[in-house]
Amino acid sequence: MKKFYLLFTVMVLMVLAACGNTESASENAESESEAAETGGSETIEVENQFTISDESAEGEEASEEVSETVGVPVNPEKVAVFDYGALSTIHELGESDSVVGLPKGQSSSTLPDELEEFQGEEYANLGTLKDPDFEKVAELQPEVIMISGRQATSAIISEFEKAAPDAQVLYVAPSNENYFEEVKHYTQMLGDIYDKSSEAEALIADFDSKIEEVKQKVADTDETMLFVMANEGELSAHGPGGRYGFLFDDLGFEPVDEEISTTRHGQAISYEYINDRNPGIILALDRGSAIGGESSSSTVLDNNVIQDVDAIKNDRIVDLDAKLWYLASGGVMTTIGQLEEIEQALEQ
Repeated sequence: MKKFYLLFTVMVLMVLAACGNTESASENAESESEAAETGGSETIEVENQFTISDESAEGEEASEEVSETVGVPVNPEKVAVFDYGALSTIHELGESDSVVGLPKGQSSSTLPDELEEFQGEEYANLGTLKDPDFEKVAELQPEVIMISGRQATSAIISEFEKAAPDAQVLYVAPSNENYFEEVKHYTQMLGDIYDKSSEAEALIADFDSKIEEVKQKVADTDETMLFVMANEGELSAHGPGGRYGFLFDDLGFEPVDEEISTTRHGQAISYEYINDRNPGIILALDRGSAIGGESSSSTVLDNNVIQDVDAIKNDRIVDLDAKLWYLASGGVMTTIGQLEEIEQALEQ
């Protein structure tokens, strides 16, 4: 009888072991199946929110809001980046090796100095910010395509989807509203994607410190400020709520005019306008030099009509880094660079 119970016990143990092995094999098969579905990599869910802007045949601008939750590979190995601000953040996080291509323009003409590392041939040239090289994108087959406002049109996004159907098109640029908070949001998003959340938090802490430093310096000045963009001899102004509204809305500069148009291209102005408003500080951005054209801000502002303006008399015209401000804004490092330019200007 004892032999019978011993034999019975052994048989039960063998059955349980077999069941356990079957269950383990089933779990492994299920895990392998899930990995195959996601391309063999872990994914993270992020919010993908932006506006698609299209111009109609009549020249009117139509927009469509996109708001979705998407899955993005953690630590992606092949990323095409069409936003210089995000690219600078990826570089600062130590993840430049994941970048397979970016828009450099002709002879890297549009790359800011801060991104000169990406001039190398190991990073493919994907055209320009507004005219991507879709054939090159198709050749590279990136896992993620990071975009900003210049690529957020129906036509461009459609071409991206055709060129790299398995890629996730992800918007990575802040809007004008709550600008600094959105810079921090996208910094954290990139940190999460690259599994470097703590490093992203450290960058955000440095950013917050720089904001407070500059805000204090702005508070210490009682001068009004005018932000002027020069473009092929023409002048436009940007004010509160606009493209560079953070200068007023977040840093506290006093605008010479509260009613400046908030359109992306600003409000066309004349020398008489500048003379009448009499700004104490002029921040000058030369769009021409940013996109490889002729420099014009210095010559345009050298005009007898405005020779008695306070900013002119007191040598308070600040020539901003055009590529940094016009092409590369929005990343945490590029925004810190902008803040440092403002800080230096206020210390003069």
